[in-house]
Amino acid sequence: MKIDLARRNPIPRLARARVLWPLNEGEQVHDSDQHYLGAHIDADTESDRLQLLEGCRDPGTIRRLDRLGVSRGWRCLEVGAGHGSIARWLAERVGPTGSVVAADLDPRFLTDMPAGVDVRRLDIRHDDLEADSYDLVHCRALLMHLPDPIAALARMVAALRPGGLLLAEEGDYGLWSYGGHADAQQLNTLITRMLTRLAEAKIANPWFGRRLPDLTLASGLELRGSEVETRVVRPGEADYEFEWASLLATVPAMIKLGIYGEADANLIRALSGHLNSVITTVSIVAVWGQKPS
Repeated sequence: MKIDLARRNPIPRLARARVLWPLNEGEQVHDSDQHYLGAHIDADTESDRLQLLEGCRDPGTIRRLDRLGVSRGWRCLEVGAGHGSIARWLAERVGPTGSVVAADLDPRFLTDMPAGVDVRRLDIRHDDLEADSYDLVHCRALLMHLPDPIAALARMVAALRPGGLLLAEEGDYGLWSYGGHADAQQLNTLITRMLTRLAEAKIANPWFGRRLPDLTLASGLELRGSEVETRVVRPGEADYEFEWASLLATVPAMIKLGIYGEADANLIRALSGHLNSVITTVSIVAVWGQKPS
């Protein structure tokens, strides 16, 4: 997916993002501050970011769902449904004899959903699901943001019917790198420091993806397949724009948390407009498993 750089509005708008963070100015990160950063970004900015995510990640997700054989009559659950693109695809695939639950902690973007889609507000950290009910459960970039991903994974596995399938897709920032500018190494050092601080504070696990195959097996599922997807991208490509959208949108929160200083924020904003650059993206680790019959 290529984006017209002449109409590249998400980046300037995201640079002015308003992040609603419940900490006092200068307050430092603590283990108890376990929040999903995206939940504190204003609606327009987060909508732009989620649509970029769909543009770069939906093709891989749909290819994997197609491989799993999703078909008419299936009962499907998507946890962390975001803007709803995958829930819409599932609804079309399962048809009128199937059903789709699109669940999210913040379902504000799950509007105008097609018939057969049940939109629910769900906190997978605490809320139980119907046991042994679904042919498919899907999540993407969800578990890495949770303080107890193992418990959340157990809830999703419990919701599968015997023989049902789980597709989980999670990020791993181990290969993430920016290049093409004299200050590239400075930015890479800053991003590594930021990711490490988020992991230490248990706000997110930026390297969660590498744990996903093992955790899937430990959950009791039979591992049916897995793959890792990493890209090298340039300005105008959806993956590139999504990476910058996420960096820019969280700058105010990072300042408030004491992770960035003003000089760090200025570096990020300055490099966001550099066109002769390249990013090696976050890796997506995809794992699919089956509940024993």
